[in-house]
Amino acid sequence: MKLRSLATVAAVATAVLFAAPASAREPGPYKVQQLAAGAQLPKSIKVRGKQVLQVWTWQESDFVGTGYAVFSQTETAEDDHVTGRQLYVQLYTGKGDAQKQLRLVQDGVRDCELDVVASFVEGSVSVTDVDGDGKNELTFAYDLACKGDISANVRKLLVLEHKDKHALRGTSRIVLGDLVEGGDYKPDGFKKQPALKTLAETRWKELLGT
Repeated sequence: MKLRSLATVAAVATAVLFAAPASAREPGPYKVQQLAAGAQLPKSIKVRGKQVLQVWTWQESDFVGTGYAVFSQTETAEDDHVTGRQLYVQLYTGKGDAQKQLRLVQDGVRDCELDVVASFVEGSVSVTDVDGDGKNELTFAYDLACKGDISANVRKLLVLEHKDKHALRGTSRIVLGDLVEGGDYKPDGFKKQPALKTLAETRWKELLGT
């Protein structure tokens, strides 16, 4: 009877070991990858800008859905001079080709007679789940300006968590010898979201040199 009980315990332990749920992984998105700008996208994704700049995709936390982030732009010009540039970020999620847009961000510079600055900050894109709630955060930053001198740009760093948007709004940093200009920011959103605010502030500081 005793030997039989031990065998039963061993069998149960083995069953538990191999029946561990697939979700028993570290929180966050999985298989995050950047696709080629010209990669074929699901037909339900309608790109807003005329030129695709970046495409990111990942497996959602339910291990069934797929997320997409599409970065694009559209320029306007007069007599070969760029007078404006609009930036677009589209956040999607869904199964296969059935993708639903969760959020659209559009911003840019218009009617500029000087030099147009409207570009995503290099290396600013990340996909995380720092608060472990199963809703991935898409973080990115971009600069805007219409200027004819060397000065700081308007910089915005956004954190999109599904339909929610949080932002740090400030300026880029310019270093000229001993002179340091810009780099400050003000938070917009992040109510009851300390983990997301920490994420944004950390990324802001990391990107000040770019």
